[in-house]
Amino acid sequence: MKLSDKIVGLRKSNGMSQEDLAEKLDVSRQAISRWESGAAMPDANNILQLSKLFDVTTDYLLNDDYQSDNDLPKIKEVQNDNLGQIMIYLVTLEVMILLMQFMTMFILQNVFFAFLSFLPFVAAIGGFEYAYQKKVSSATEKTKNFRRKFYKISAWLGLYFPIRFIVSVAAGFYPRPYNTLVLEAIILVIYIAVATCVNLSIDKSYLPKE
Repeated sequence: MKLSDKIVGLRKSNGMSQEDLAEKLDVSRQAISRWESGAAMPDANNILQLSKLFDVTTDYLLNDDYQSDNDLPKIKEVQNDNLGQIMIYLVTLEVMILLMQFMTMFILQNVFFAFLSFLPFVAAIGGFEYAYQKKVSSATEKTKNFRRKFYKISAWLGLYFPIRFIVSVAAGFYPRPYNTLVLEAIILVIYIAVATCVNLSIDKSYLPKE
């Protein structure tokens, strides 16, 4: 497979237009068009950028005998496995924090400690984002996909108690008596609606620009 065909395939499989790819590589759309038609070749620097952007090796891009990056030694397999393990550890930590919040709220019935138990959750997200930003210049599409999944899962795990706390405080100003089951139902509906909106917003932020 020729380099021109590989660039076309990688661009389309990542949902990018020629304008999107040109913007990411800081070149003109005409340059992308010439590369894809085979009229011109990207220089060494652009080859490296393409390799990082699409998470493939330069050997795959430059060698016509390779039909896919799977034909090469899986050099980055360990790196991707590490990313997956990090995400699993952080999500596990968030689940433990969520369980702690349930215990402090329903067993100990202490809102203050439930609020304090949310702080490690915030710290986990902050630590993840700090580590990501340190490596953002070398972030690949797979890395970004891990980040998107992490934040979508974190939205479901982390929003329940902040929403519960806000709704409970607001209910305290309600002039009439209210049923506990009704309050729980309201909290659940608001939680599902907010978490869904946050997830849709995260997905939208990762869509290719028009």
